[in-house]
Amino acid sequence: MSSNVKMNEGRLEITHILSVPCADAFTWWSQQEKVQQWSGCAEATRCEVDMDFRVGGAFRQTMDIAGRGTFTFHGVYDEIVEPERISWRAFFGPVTTRVVVQFIAIGDRTRVVLTQTGFPDERSLKTIQQGTEESLRALDAILTRAATHTAPPVITEVVE
Repeated sequence: MSSNVKMNEGRLEITHILSVPCADAFTWWSQQEKVQQWSGCAEATRCEVDMDFRVGGAFRQTMDIAGRGTFTFHGVYDEIVEPERISWRAFFGPVTTRVVVQFIAIGDRTRVVLTQTGFPDERSLKTIQQGTEESLRALDAILTRAATHTAPPVITEVVE
């Protein structure tokens, strides 16, 4: 699914619909082994995630990006309200941004609203926007494959 993106004055907001209920969507953001499967830009040839998912806990993400080298950022979780919201501070070298991810139920799907503030310039804002959207597309692909493999068989003919 595509994302709705708003950017202005150092603020990024991405709204994205996931094809799973909120509790399931939340696990894809809160469990290290799941986050590692989808987080990272499309050009990442390797992405390693370490996380201590609790308020005050830290995380670190390291990506090898084709033709550009290794990129690492880290952060600290400030708020966790399962399955509704996660917020953290993300440290990109000298730049600190604040991220809030909200999980909103819409039937058996989830509207994810990611808001990130504190970007010092347009270039950094666009770089993070691109990588975040690529990550969300990767998550969509995983969820689509999982739904395909767990869907009940379709009965097309009844034999009596």
